[in-house]
Amino acid sequence: MKTSIARTFAALNSTNEAILYAKSPEELYEKVCEAAFSSGDFLATAVFLLDPDTNLLRFAAGFGEDTVRLRSINISITADTPEGSGVCGQAFRDQKVSISNDFLNDARSLAWRQGARKGNVGAAAALPLTSNGRSVGVLLVTRHAPGSIDRQIVALLERMSANLSFALDNFDHEAARKNGERAMRRLARMFGAISATNEAILRAKTEQELYQRVCDAAVYSGKSVATVVLLAEPGSIWLKPAVGSGESLDLITRTRFSIDPDNDYGKGVCGEAFRTQRPCVNHDIPQTTQGGPWQQAGRETGVVACVAVPLIKAGESIGVLMFFVAKSWAMDEEIIALLARIAENVSFALDNFERANEQSRTDGQKERLTRMFAALSATNEAIMRARSRSEMFELVCEAAAKGGRFQFDQHRSGKTR
Repeated sequence: MKTSIARTFAALNSTNEAILYAKSPEELYEKVCEAAFSSGDFLATAVFLLDPDTNLLRFAAGFGEDTVRLRSINISITADTPEGSGVCGQAFRDQKVSISNDFLNDARSLAWRQGARKGNVGAAAALPLTSNGRSVGVLLVTRHAPGSIDRQIVALLERMSANLSFALDNFDHEAARKNGERAMRRLARMFGAISATNEAILRAKTEQELYQRVCDAAVYSGKSVATVVLLAEPGSIWLKPAVGSGESLDLITRTRFSIDPDNDYGKGVCGEAFRTQRPCVNHDIPQTTQGGPWQQAGRETGVVACVAVPLIKAGESIGVLMFFVAKSWAMDEEIIALLARIAENVSFALDNFERANEQSRTDGQKERLTRMFAALSATNEAIMRARSRSEMFELVCEAAAKGGRFQFDQHRSGKTR
């Protein structure tokens, strides 16, 4: 027994060493299974992880001669089922170690008894693996001899399970920290894109220049892989690429984009964004009818997602601003909100262009009316002052020319005709 406990302590020590050196949960599982098997006198050691879609525990890693059998069995976490009544299902649900010291005669082993008998499994124990207080899997150990898993060994196995769960917590925290850092970098880039967009709005003299500057800002400041402006063709159901920036822009011309919901090319995010005037996201371009031309580009550049946001002028959709991004960006709600803000700023600028054009037209009309009233007033004054018909003609022509700013051809004598 002393030898058994000593070897189990060695397994615990090896497990702790594995925790120190493992770079990922997958590597940790492999190292722990190997360390526990080599030092703990086990028939097999294996890690099973939960598949949320099926409520089954799937074999993830293992070591020892019994792993061939363990790879092929079904283990459930659902109580009151044969596959969920064993030590693994119970340990997962209760988050406590579950032991069977007479495995072949234990009613809980009925679902796997035939294979266990061939493998000479006499005892088994399952230890819960948790992450942030939530069960994610189990560590299963099996032994030849019935009754060989006693209280002291159980205590050490519990410590092994606790150390593993602690390591999983650390992996989760580290992953969350890295995800947070990546998210902050993404947000910083997008805020930079918004700043560059606002500058583009201030500097652009025409709508076409505005579109190009915004696309450039999204790609070079926001790190979008590609950005494209699609504008509705008057009297048509189609969206036509106007300007763009970034990688693989030629692929845009290989597909069509429609605003018609009954058209196959209008069922994607562009058509939906145009019709609903809301941002729309495609998280997996290669799996959609419009994703075909982008499959190769996705493999080469990592583009697997896109975000379409509407361009609106005077309350009416006139086009779509389309961002091609990595999947992690498309999954970030804050990024989607910032992309929508860019489109809103562009739409605001379009309304300003329209108002400026309208104001220019109004100012021109006012100036023409002012000149005409001035010409009319000068003409009336000329009529009042004229002493003869010929003088009246001269004065009226002169008044019209000066007041209305008209140009008249003149005789060589200097008189108007």
